[in-house]
Amino acid sequence: MELDEPMGKLTDRMQIKREHGVTLLQSVLSNADPLRRQELWAIATQRVKLLMSAQQWESRHGGFCAAKILVLGGQQMAFDDELLPLATLHLEDTEPGVRLAVGECLYALGKVQGISVYDSIKDRLLLSIQNGFDGDLISGDESDQDAFEESPVKKMPSVKQVHSGQNGAMGSRCLETSVKALQRLMEGCGESFQDHVTSQLWQLLLKALSHHNRFVRETGFLCVSTLCQFSPMDVLKDNGGLIASYLALGLSDNWSQVRYAASIATRTFMRRTSEFKSDFFSKLLPAMCLNRYHGAEGLRLYSQETWQLVMGSTGREEVAKYVDVVLDYYIVQSTAQNHLVKEAACHCMAELLWKIDPERIGSLVPRVLTTLMSCFKDPSWAVRDAACSAMRKAIEGYPEEMKKLMPQLFDMWFAHLADNVRSVRENSAFTLGSAMRCFQGEAIEMAVAVLQEVLPQAKNQVDKPCCCHGSLHATQCASPGAGPHHGRPPSAEENMDGALSSNLLPKLAERCDDYGFSRKSEPWEKSEGGIYLLRELSVVAPDRAAKFLPALVQLAQSSGYVEYHSLMETLYRLLPFIAEKLGKKTFKPYLELFIDPLFSALTCGQRLSENASGYCVSKLISFIGPNIFKARLDSNQLAILQSSPLINAHSMTGGKAIGNQVSSSVM
Repeated sequence: MELDEPMGKLTDRMQIKREHGVTLLQSVLSNADPLRRQELWAIATQRVKLLMSAQQWESRHGGFCAAKILVLGGQQMAFDDELLPLATLHLEDTEPGVRLAVGECLYALGKVQGISVYDSIKDRLLLSIQNGFDGDLISGDESDQDAFEESPVKKMPSVKQVHSGQNGAMGSRCLETSVKALQRLMEGCGESFQDHVTSQLWQLLLKALSHHNRFVRETGFLCVSTLCQFSPMDVLKDNGGLIASYLALGLSDNWSQVRYAASIATRTFMRRTSEFKSDFFSKLLPAMCLNRYHGAEGLRLYSQETWQLVMGSTGREEVAKYVDVVLDYYIVQSTAQNHLVKEAACHCMAELLWKIDPERIGSLVPRVLTTLMSCFKDPSWAVRDAACSAMRKAIEGYPEEMKKLMPQLFDMWFAHLADNVRSVRENSAFTLGSAMRCFQGEAIEMAVAVLQEVLPQAKNQVDKPCCCHGSLHATQCASPGAGPHHGRPPSAEENMDGALSSNLLPKLAERCDDYGFSRKSEPWEKSEGGIYLLRELSVVAPDRAAKFLPALVQLAQSSGYVEYHSLMETLYRLLPFIAEKLGKKTFKPYLELFIDPLFSALTCGQRLSENASGYCVSKLISFIGPNIFKARLDSNQLAILQSSPLINAHSMTGGKAIGNQVSSSVM
């Protein structure tokens, strides 16, 4: 029989097969012969009713999923009347999947029957939500339940209160799914729900926005978005201040999923209140602005789109108008427990320095710099990297303010030339390059002194025994943050919060008194930081940079440690740029000394190093000239030159090498 296969799949233990069964059932019913369609529909209805009352939860789930398409098909009106009592009965089913499927059935019933469905189930549904809180209201004070009827915010829960409870999947059993069911029912009813929006309903849902369970908060904001869509305009206007305060709380949540849900609600709210949206800018503007730089891509892109829709071309002017409030918010967020938030705060402060009129922000620059210096000591390398980039903007825009902090800043920048993370080392060098161009003499002398110390350090590199099977990144196994798992995945007991990797969870580490390195810097890392700094020095003071060419030659010739090829990759990417800035006359006497290491790297077996050396050879040929370069090669090197696919053949004819794999902070 046509229905046997889809009905069988609806009871399968695998969800993907149950979903396939729903799709298959819909296909069978819609493609059936018109004369037989009514009969099949009646048979399917009877079998689905049996599934919804089955003992096995998978069968109940499949039954309610199938019931949704039967209702939307509109062939069995009597079934719709029988479904509502079953949906009410299983609103608090023991399985969350079944409860979510019940919510989808309520959506279908609301779509077909309208607001009468809400009238029938309202008391049971709202009671389920109220019982779900069951003493979990974070504020711990029921006296503010009537606050929605008062426009001013009197007893808003603080961010600390909201996040002080558990953030895990454990929480009120049915609260999340009951709120979700309410949201879906409102969406099904559509515009007809507008007359049923009450202050009691708002009070109930606002509780969810400050719940200790992040999944409840997320669902609560999604439901509030729907409620904003159907609320009368006078309700939004009279109580907009309170609603905006709760939205701001969600936009600042420690969990990106909650921020995303709050962003959806904020967009709906701001577009509904477009005529008086500026009344809420002081509350919502800072968080809306920061989330445009959040590390979670979905949240970042959605926030950028929301900013364009809500602010249009007036964003810069509005931020300048509220710059004091905005900066206060950024400073608070720079101390958040989530490294993605702190990184976003650094990017936003850089944006303030770059885009806001100096006359408006000038007096606030010292506060910005103090905050960035604190972020530059953060345990997370991404935060340090973002803070370093922001400081570069400050040098270019506010040199006088930066000059007052120069001793402290230079100590930090030089220290981060030896950071464990390559991008932080390079970014620190970029920033030092900007400082040398801005401050000239003293800054250049300090850079030269540091180069003399750090550039030769790789000669002192000694490899340590390691358990990482000879990995090029063996030194990372000594990191204090390695944890107790010794290479195995954490068990369910060790990771109760949705089995998420600790790398994906918000960081709970306290701020450090030092630079937050996860391990002691290796000598080769110091040398690599020196190479990056030498690139910057070659732009500002090529005569001083030329004196370090012998040190580069020694680095190229000093192999024998594990990370040698990583260091050579950096050296060969930057050497053509340095050579060009020093000039042919200065660089040519050292060319021959680099040739042996360069051609050894071309066949070393390390792909990144081979590509970097091939790029370096191609660029040097174009810079020095093909004939001059070939004259310094032996027969084996000439053969490699002719056969290697990594060397740009166009450069052999005297043309320019294609592409440019390196840049300086001036480019």
